Amino acid sequence: MKGNDIPMSDNNVARRPVADGTVSRSESRVLNSPNKLKLAVFGVNVAGGAGGISTLQGQTEVDSWEEQEKLAILSDRAGFEAFVPVSRWKGFGGPSGHWDRSYETWTWGAALAAVTERIQILTTCAVPLYHPVMAAKLGATLDHISHGRWGLNIVPGWLGSEFKMFGIEIGARGDRYKLAQEWMTLVDRLWTETTPFDFEGEFFNLEGAISAPKPMQTRPLIMNAGQSAEGQEFAVNNADMIYIQLSDTEECRNNIANIRAKAKAQGKTVSIWGNLDVICRPTEGEARAYADAWLQAGDDVAVAGFISGVIGGDSASQERLRRNPEIAKSIQLSGGGQSFIGSPEQMVEALQRYSDLGMDGIALTFHEYPDALEYFISDVHPLLIKAGLRSEEPLDN
Repeated sequence: MKGNDIPMSDNNVARRPVADGTVSRSESRVLNSPNKLKLAVFGVNVAGGAGGISTLQGQTEVDSWEEQEKLAILSDRAGFEAFVPVSRWKGFGGPSGHWDRSYETWTWGAALAAVTERIQILTTCAVPLYHPVMAAKLGATLDHISHGRWGLNIVPGWLGSEFKMFGIEIGARGDRYKLAQEWMTLVDRLWTETTPFDFEGEFFNLEGAISAPKPMQTRPLIMNAGQSAEGQEFAVNNADMIYIQLSDTEECRNNIANIRAKAKAQGKTVSIWGNLDVICRPTEGEARAYADAWLQAGDDVAVAGFISGVIGGDSASQERLRRNPEIAKSIQLSGGGQSFIGSPEQMVEALQRYSDLGMDGIALTFHEYPDALEYFISDVHPLLIKAGLRSEEPLDN
């Protein structure tokens, strides 16, 4: 049944049309905004953010809901395409309090969807913690709250210590992706099929499964960041928005081309993204001085806890970090990801390089909120428009 069909009840009384399936994929800003290089804000739902670890002031505190609401509305009005959380359940201790406080991402997304207008709000879901029937219902609800602006970031899991809180062993990588595929297949069926069905699989056994309402989108945006062979196969088979390891190298260009070719072979297109940690100041000298201060105000306890999780896991997205001889410095500065330190002009040059390599979007993490985000909007974004990477002006407050 299409969203604009009017079903008739048994007594032939017309009922109002439902909103299910009335938002097409062409309306997704992540996939089809007019900006050549899409942007997201990443990981503000955890204390300290998703970037580096330090005791300096100004980071996300997760001390009040107003903090999250302000950042979401600021990003929305600035024209960012997406607002993406991380799924975390415990921190590492230490004086920084890094990740000690975190908001759960389904309810976080629902509340922010209700106060924003055009940005795509994502839920990051650790698959083993949510039954597919529950996830299908939660997702459809969120899609209605957001009027078709919701997306699902699927994470099979990588930090085993968190899963032990739930009495769950994280399992081997191959098994995690088998579980994720069966889970996604069921969620897709629950979002589309209109009669109850039974299912007997390797991981789930369902009897009379059904879910309504359906999402408002014809299919909600799916994101995945699988880096291993199993992960990339899962991402190409299921995701619309694929995160890769960001760099400005030919290796990155070749990885992008390989993913696009695999997607094209299935008759689909995908949006390819990476994550960039940003320290931007009026001059490069000022930016590097702040980076030095950030590193000097370290937290060895939290860094050691992070390293323990990375070394003890088998996530392919962390493999490059495991091989990095300066792993502690990398984690402390940027959370182990790609970092940028420089002026607004240098920032535009860096983003231009990533765009030229074939990146569709960049998710940004900052060290100070809201100050660094506001500075990016006021001093970097106009330069991105001049460079042709962005075309939309932020909305007036």
